[in-house]
Amino acid sequence: MGKKLGAASMSIAVNTALLISKIAAAFITGSIGLYAESAHSLFDLLASFLAYLGIRKAEEPEDRTHHFGHEKFENLSSMLQALLITGTASVVLFEAYQKFSEPGKVDFSEAGILLMLISIPVTYFTSRYLGDVAKKEGSSALEADSAHFTTDVVSSAAVLLGLIAVKLGFPQGDPLAAAVVGLVMLYISVELLLHSFFVFMDFSPDKETMAKIKGVLVAEKRITRFHKLRARIAGSRILVDAHIHLPHGMPVETAHTIAHEIETMILREVPQVKEVNIHIEPD
Repeated sequence: MGKKLGAASMSIAVNTALLISKIAAAFITGSIGLYAESAHSLFDLLASFLAYLGIRKAEEPEDRTHHFGHEKFENLSSMLQALLITGTASVVLFEAYQKFSEPGKVDFSEAGILLMLISIPVTYFTSRYLGDVAKKEGSSALEADSAHFTTDVVSSAAVLLGLIAVKLGFPQGDPLAAAVVGLVMLYISVELLLHSFFVFMDFSPDKETMAKIKGVLVAEKRITRFHKLRARIAGSRILVDAHIHLPHGMPVETAHTIAHEIETMILREVPQVKEVNIHIEPD
C-alpha cells in the first residue's frame, strides 16, 4: 500500500472512532452542538472514503479510455467532498438558528467536555499528518481530507466552549457553537470547490514550479532557443509541453537524444511532473 493510500486508510479509522464517540456523547447530553459535530464527522467519514477511492483510482495506469491517466479522479473526489460539506453546513446552520431562541436542555455536559478535550488533539495531529503527506505527494484528495480535520479542530473547540457556557448557565452557548461549526464547514467547502475548479479548468502550476521547468531549458546550451513552454495540473501531477530549436542539419538521432535528456532533467528537477513532451524544430 502506497503512502497516500495508507494515510487515507488512517483517516477513515480516525473518523470512524470520532463519529461513534460523538454520536454517543450527543445522545447522552442532548447537545445540538454535539449533534452538529456528529453530522460533521459523518460527512468527514464519507469524505475520507471518497479520498481513498479517488487516490486509488488516480494511481491506476493509463488505459484504452484514459490515455493521460486517471489523476483528475483525485480532484473529482475533492469536489464531491466539498459539496458534501456544503450540504451539511446548511443543515447545521438552519438547526442552530431554530434552536437559538429556544435552546434545548443539555444533560451531563461533562461527558461532552471530556470528549472534546480528547478529540481536539487527536484531530489536530491527524490533520498535520495528512497535510504533510498531501504536500509531499501532491495529493489534492488528502489535502481536502486534511482540511476537514482542520475544521474539526475549530468546530470541536467551538463545541467545547459552548458546553462550558451551558455549564456556566448560558444555554444559548450550545446553538451558538453549532452555528460556528456550520460557518467553518461552509468556509472550507468554498475553498475546496475553488481549488478543484482551477484544476478542472487546466490551470498552470505556480510560478516557482514553472521557473524550475524553464530553468532546465535555459541552462541547456545545445538548443538555440525554445518557445511554447506550457504546463497544466492533472490531479496531483503536472503535464509539460515545450518546443525546442536545434541547429539546422543536426542528425535526427542526436536531436532525439537531446530532447530525451531534457525530458529526464525536467522530471528530476520537478518530481510532480508526470510527462514531458518535447517538440523538435530546426533553426
